[in-house]
Order: sequence, then C-alpha cells, then structure tokens
Amino acid sequence: MAAKKVKNRVSEIQSQIRKLAERFDSERTKQIAALEKQLDTTRERFHAEVERQKENLTKLEDLQEEYRVKASAALKKQIQRARKAVNDARKQSSASEARKMLLEAEVKVLKATAKQAHSLARVISQYEKELQQRAKEIEAKVTPAKKKVAAKKKAPAKKKTAAKKAPAKKAAPKTKAKKAPAKKKAAAKKAVAK
Repeated sequence: MAAKKVKNRVSEIQSQIRKLAERFDSERTKQIAALEKQLDTTRERFHAEVERQKENLTKLEDLQEEYRVKASAALKKQIQRARKAVNDARKQSSASEARKMLLEAEVKVLKATAKQAHSLARVISQYEKELQQRAKEIEAKVTPAKKKVAAKKKAPAKKKTAAKKAPAKKAAPKTKAKKAPAKKKAAAKKAVAK
C-alpha cells in the first residue's frame, strides 16, 4: 500500500512537473516571440532612422555644393568688380602721381585681403565693404571734376540768356518808332532776329 501511495505521489509530481514544464515552454515561446517582434520593430526603426540620416546627409552635401557654387560665382563677380574699379581709378588718376601711388597701394591691399580670406563668405563681405568705400572715394574724386565742368557750362549759359534779353530790350523802342522811317524798322527787325 505504501508503495502504491508513493508511486501515485511520484506520478502526480511528475505530471505536475510536466505541466509546469509545458507552461514554462509556452511562456518562454511567448516571450521569445515578443522579443523577436520587438527586435524586428527596433530593426525597422533603426533602418528607417539610418535612411533618414543618409537623406539628410545627402541634402546637406547638396546644399554645401550649391552654396560653394553660389559663393564662388559671387566671389568672381566681386573680384571682377574690384579689378574694374581699380582699373577705372587708375585711368582717372593718371594726372597725379601721388594719387596713382595710393591706388596701387590699395590694389595691393585688395590682393592681400583676398589671399588671407579663410572662407568664401568672409571674402565676399570684405570685397563688398572695400568696394563701397572705393565707390565713395571715386565719387568724392569725381564730384569736384563735375563741379568744374558744371561751372564752365554755366558761364556760357549766362551769356546766352543775356543775348536773349538784349533783343527784348530793343523791341521796346520798336513800338515807339512806329512813326519812324522804314529804314529804322528794318534795322530793328534785324536786331530782334539776331
């Protein structure tokens, strides 16, 4: 009897152990499936993030290239403008040797600044500042010349206005000289025509 009880007890314990093992296996399978699912979603997120980062990097490289091209074009324009300004200034200052030396020194400063620039944007802004200053100097140099030309033009203009006023004064005696002979009338008409 005791042996039967022990056998029954052992078989009960074995069946409980089997049930626990089955539960453990099913639970472990569920956990593994859940972990695999999480791993798949994490992989997908990671791949999506990597793709997004690649796209951003490509866009950034494109923007950098576009900026480089634009900055290079702008720099070339600024250099051409600076050279043109220097050439124009040289032509205008050929009369004075001292002014010529100043302009040559300015050309050297412009070239040195262009060589020492660390970035395209910095070079562009530097050229803009120098060109604005140079334009003001050139305008300042050109304005006295314009004033002289304007003064020369005004002097002949005064003579012309005086000539125009003179016939008007001569026209007044003409009305009084209606009774004068025909010769005086003809002379007065000639003076008005002049």
